[in-house]
Amino acid sequence: MAKGGLHKLSVQEAQNAALGQAGSTFIDDTAQHTGHFVAITAIEDSVVDVSDCTNIADTMTDAADFTIPAGLTIYGRFEVFSLASGKVIAYKG
Repeated sequence: MAKGGLHKLSVQEAQNAALGQAGSTFIDDTAQHTGHFVAITAIEDSVVDVSDCTNIADTMTDAADFTIPAGLTIYGRFEVFSLASGKVIAYKG
């Protein structure tokens, strides 16, 4: 959706992209997933493997694997990530 960045979209398109209106992906494996994800909601307690998360590992000091509790949504720019365990819905933006 936002190939040139959010600044090239109308206000409504940018708001929709920021809210994940470009679709979603159900993830329940430990494979590396790539895309333009703007939010991740845990269906069950899920452990994010930060070794595959370029945006998290590059922007956090002492980044370590972390758990997203069931029902919680985290927001950010996630281009590459993988799970160590759990099930999530990753929203595209």
